[in-house]
Amino acid sequence: MVLLSGPFWLQLFEYTELVSLSISLPINSLLLYCILTKSGKEMGNYKYLMAWFTVHSMFYSVITFVTHMGFHIYGGTIMMFTVHNTFDLSNFGVWVLFGICSICAGCVLLILCTQFVYRYFAMNHSKNLKFFTGWRRLFLVILTLFVSVIYGACGFVGINSTPEKDLRIRQAMADAYGVSPDAVHYMGIEYFERKETNEIVVNWISIGAALVVNCYFCTMVTVILYCGIKTYKKVCVKTAHLSNHMYIQRQLFIALLVQTLTPTVLIFIPCMVFYVVPLFEYPMGVDSNIVSISLVTYPMIDPIGVMFIIKNYRTFVKKLFTMKFCCNNKTSSQPEGLIQVKAISENNESLRFNSIQGG
Repeated sequence: MVLLSGPFWLQLFEYTELVSLSISLPINSLLLYCILTKSGKEMGNYKYLMAWFTVHSMFYSVITFVTHMGFHIYGGTIMMFTVHNTFDLSNFGVWVLFGICSICAGCVLLILCTQFVYRYFAMNHSKNLKFFTGWRRLFLVILTLFVSVIYGACGFVGINSTPEKDLRIRQAMADAYGVSPDAVHYMGIEYFERKETNEIVVNWISIGAALVVNCYFCTMVTVILYCGIKTYKKVCVKTAHLSNHMYIQRQLFIALLVQTLTPTVLIFIPCMVFYVVPLFEYPMGVDSNIVSISLVTYPMIDPIGVMFIIKNYRTFVKKLFTMKFCCNNKTSSQPEGLIQVKAISENNESLRFNSIQGG
């Protein structure tokens, strides 16, 4: 049973992309400003990790909007595809964009993992915090990109493609989405192929790539759970004597939990389901684009929780919008041609000129 038609999924996906980009860029920019200017000294170098994650979210929203990368399951194959070649790129150029999208998705979990490790070290006053200072931060970025590239490369192990199979896949997707076969660009992981004789031919390379991806997920989640549980226990013990420093640490930990929950629900769980479904040959087809929509909504939702949890950011945002609202009210309530003047004398007596009629 198909939930929505292919063309409707494409249209819904395009609108969601546009809304997500329109919201995520300004809201992440506001969060970045708060991180860089409103973070107290108690945050230390952690604010640079938060800034890195925020910049990455903005880049992620832009690259997904440019690529228009959808998801589709065809038999025993999972595919990332697009029917909008915005810049009229070659197949290689489109694959590069797919690769950047995959690398960005991999980076999300890795940066979150790094933040949990930092929080764990900070709560234990570990000397290992030195790895988050100076030139070591550059090494950390390079290591993150290296691991993410390996993750992204797993999507390129591909399909045992022949011209006939390629044409068959393009035609099937063209029929599903109501476009020309020439407009379909795709890459994918083929677990197995079912021949006309009903014989199953297993693609062990693709299965190996899927195992690498799952190992990546499991390793990152294990580190996050370990550091998260240990940090939570420390927070519970130390916040019994709630100093200002520990209050900030508690806020940062809760904000990190919220930051982790959002991509877990919108990226990692949908992706893991997407990787498993083809093994059972469940005919998701065009409905696989539920994953596409969940991925592009993540950047606009993720920063909201952080701005409301951390007090300095929440106070600044509240003042910003309150000031704007008050200014709008004053402007709208001021009669035309009327000027209010208020003078204060040195003996603190207020001299008021209620109104002066303008010429």
